Amino acid sequence: MNTKSTDTAIHNRAVLVWLTITTWQARKFDKRATAKVHSDFQAGDNAGRYTKQLVNDPVYKTLATTLANTIRAEHYGHTLAWADEGWRLLPTANYAKYTAWLRQQQNAWDTARNDFVAAYPTLRDNARSYLNGLWRAEDYPKPSEIADRFAIAVQYAPVPAQGDIRVNLASDQIASIEQTITDRVQSATQTAMQDAWTRLYDCVRNMHARLQDPRAIFRDSLIENAREITDSLTRLNITNDPNLESMRARVAQELTQYTPDTLRDVPRVRQQTADKAAEIMSAMSGFYGVAQ
Repeated sequence: MNTKSTDTAIHNRAVLVWLTITTWQARKFDKRATAKVHSDFQAGDNAGRYTKQLVNDPVYKTLATTLANTIRAEHYGHTLAWADEGWRLLPTANYAKYTAWLRQQQNAWDTARNDFVAAYPTLRDNARSYLNGLWRAEDYPKPSEIADRFAIAVQYAPVPAQGDIRVNLASDQIASIEQTITDRVQSATQTAMQDAWTRLYDCVRNMHARLQDPRAIFRDSLIENAREITDSLTRLNITNDPNLESMRARVAQELTQYTPDTLRDVPRVRQQTADKAAEIMSAMSGFYGVAQ
């Protein structure tokens, strides 16, 4: 692999993206309740902690749990692994689809947040009945402040490239920094491509596991997910790896051509598809170490 050409290709083909979802946890550690439990049971000070659930209602769970988790999962699906601290790689080929998806999610988030904000004063008051003596007004944000506890933020940044260092250092020091950047980008690019390969391999492995057993029950999502993955990998193949594209196309052609009902109702087709999945898994062996 030519390091410099790969670095140039990557920083021209992708940007980095960091998605942050902030939620109010609606939980509170209660020192007094904890102390009472320890006293009642004659337990040590470190025996446990009592944490109160300040709001217990579907309108909160829809926003803070269900929707937040869905957005995070789909964000991962639109991007590739890059760094541990939160940055993800967004290929420019997938930028338009990602930003369109993000607008839809932001609208859904705003709607769910507005529903919760409207219900919040009632939910806070209702908590008096089930918390009883544990209820404390000071545990709750003011109604005028609660909306600010829920937010979605996205940051974009360029992929680092050689020649971007503009500091007053000796030439050999700059060269050392640039080599570090190049090495990191190359390593992170390999991680991103392994992520892509692993998604495809796991998809095939999952299909094989479900289809090879004629008694195993599977949902329509088994095939729908495979179609989504093979579609997304047309945009996530950041290095234009011909092997990945070949395997992606093979999975799309050989494993997603039948409907879930056909696979359930026609044993011969189900077994043939399972056999093809096994063949593809074998063919993928060795690519980025995804197949064992």
